[in-house]
Amino acid sequence: MNSNGDSHSDYSPKEKREPSWVLFISGPTGSGKTTVAKFLASNFEARFLEGDDLHPKANIDKMHKGEALTDSDRQGWLEAISKQASTYNQEQSPRHHLIITCSALKRSHRDLLRESCKRAGYSLVHFLFLDAPESELRRRTEARQNHFAKANLVHSQFDVLERPRIDEYDATIISVVPTPNEVQSEALNVVSRLLSNENTSD
Repeated sequence: MNSNGDSHSDYSPKEKREPSWVLFISGPTGSGKTTVAKFLASNFEARFLEGDDLHPKANIDKMHKGEALTDSDRQGWLEAISKQASTYNQEQSPRHHLIITCSALKRSHRDLLRESCKRAGYSLVHFLFLDAPESELRRRTEARQNHFAKANLVHSQFDVLERPRIDEYDATIISVVPTPNEVQSEALNVVSRLLSNENTSD
């Protein structure tokens, strides 16, 4: 598929396939994951996948009511994201670049995603963790419209939040306190460096 999710009908198995990579844009609700992900997808000709679209109805209903999800609730959701990523990398196409939004609040969530994507054959798996104080994300969430994750869910997410630690070498924390343009510029620089290093190591 191309960056819009369309099939590469002109792909021949004889073409040299580019190294595949997947980026997870993670962080609590209100951190701007979708905005950053779409920006990066357009700049790197990657397919964009909105992780929230894969939540089962039961999860969405809970969040509509302001109820926090449990790890049990999230398990099937994370597995669905993993399956989508794995399936995409198995398609016949010369390019498999995928950018996915997923809160991935805990290390165990990131472990599940990184392990499944590595098994699927991605040459690069990386997390961009969008970070801001709880008060800032609550303010942003209160201001937005038409989203099932309400402001009162921010606190419950911070209760379980495990920011990536230094030994998670495949994760980069980006502050989203600066302006959106500054955040996008920082994300662009981070991903450009990642892909440059990946190409150099090939």
